[in-house]
Amino acid sequence: MSDATPRLLGESPAIALLRKRISQAAATPLPVLLSGETGTGKEVAARLLHEQSGRRGSFVPVDCAALSHSLVETELFGHERGAFTGAHQRREGLIHAARGGTFFLDEVGELPLETQTRLLRLLEQGTYRPVGDQAERRSDIRVVAASWRDLRQRVAEGAFREDLYHRLTIVELRLPALRERVEDIELLFEHFVGMADTGGRLTPTLEAAVRVHLRRWPWPGNVRELRNVACYVAAMTPGGRVRMEDLPPALLRAPPEVPDAYMPVGLSADAVRIDLPYMEARRLFLDDFQQRYVEAILEAHEGNVSAAARAAGMDRRSIQRIVKRARNSWSERSEHGVAPLDPRRHEPG
Repeated sequence: MSDATPRLLGESPAIALLRKRISQAAATPLPVLLSGETGTGKEVAARLLHEQSGRRGSFVPVDCAALSHSLVETELFGHERGAFTGAHQRREGLIHAARGGTFFLDEVGELPLETQTRLLRLLEQGTYRPVGDQAERRSDIRVVAASWRDLRQRVAEGAFREDLYHRLTIVELRLPALRERVEDIELLFEHFVGMADTGGRLTPTLEAAVRVHLRRWPWPGNVRELRNVACYVAAMTPGGRVRMEDLPPALLRAPPEVPDAYMPVGLSADAVRIDLPYMEARRLFLDDFQQRYVEAILEAHEGNVSAAARAAGMDRRSIQRIVKRARNSWSERSEHGVAPLDPRRHEPG
């Protein structure tokens, strides 16, 4: 994600806090580490840090994972003529290109240990030395790094210098996964559809069942994945409304597994009542799922039971019975410590 004008779109508390932290960090010369899953917008955040810093130099991004280990140091630091076989002329590195600006090291955890040592010197003393040169050069750059890996784990494995880790994490900003900010999904989807080439057609609107599905999808590829889905829909949807069958086939299969730590809703150990007999625990669990599903489908259709029944492929009376049973069993389920469907939110009708 690297828009010409970088923006972190969204109205969720998580993204609002991130924007605030970026503004605070931009005003300092401190290095920043951006952590988060792939596709969360780390380069967009890095560009925002640069723009809001007021630095006059360039923003120079470097994909550390794409650098050849044999040439990484000359790419970053440059080299003198004759420094190695084939070095027929002097070459300035990317650090020189970023002078007075921001040097963005994406996937910094992939740098070789030898290069990490030279990067640490740049951060601590503001100096570097091109390959084959004996003289130190000063560099006025702001270093912003990013990684989807857990750098603490890389330190424990001996693949990342601990002193460099502590230097990079003076300011650490974590970008939330999309499933941690589900309230932003529709806004982002509409934004990406609006940016796509729809061939002059009107921007399609989402049916209620599609809105529910998008909010419940785990989005392992985060905002990048959502953008790709929006581009597919913009190109492939013939009508003005997006139905479930208009979504990419991958989104209609069983959802992929994602790390439990990031799942907003899941089957936790606490949800399985092993303190109860099997049949009783099973009944409570299935009742809970049934009532939560009906609550979600009713909410998507603004309490309209008939519309919710059509979207769910259920009989209208079945939905009414589930809501009524939730009201009747409110006291019983509360005693078991299970969060029930609030029967006051949707009256059968």
